[in-house]
Amino acid sequence: MADGFRVDLTALDDAVNGIVDTMDQMATKKVEDLQVGGSDVGHGELSDVFGQFCRRWDIGVANLVSDVGGVIDRLVYVRDTYRATDEAYAAGFAGVIGRDTGEDPATR
Repeated sequence: MADGFRVDLTALDDAVNGIVDTMDQMATKKVEDLQVGGSDVGHGELSDVFGQFCRRWDIGVANLVSDVGGVIDRLVYVRDTYRATDEAYAAGFAGVIGRDTGEDPATR
């Protein structure tokens, strides 16, 4: 395992925080709240189409928000699992290296 791989736990934290921030922004600024009338866009039919778009957009955002909870949960689980594994190996390694008396564990 000379090449191995490295997991950037800070990047996982940043990903979770970025997703949460984005979802918070989307939850507080609904596209549907842009109530645009026919006189605002210059044409009644365009206003109706825009209203339909806004309603569909908000449905899509609602679905995204419900799905993103699972993504966040999995990222946090992965991060915590890697962190716990790393700490366990580090503790075991420190126990072997830090031992100055007793039988050499490498000779077993």
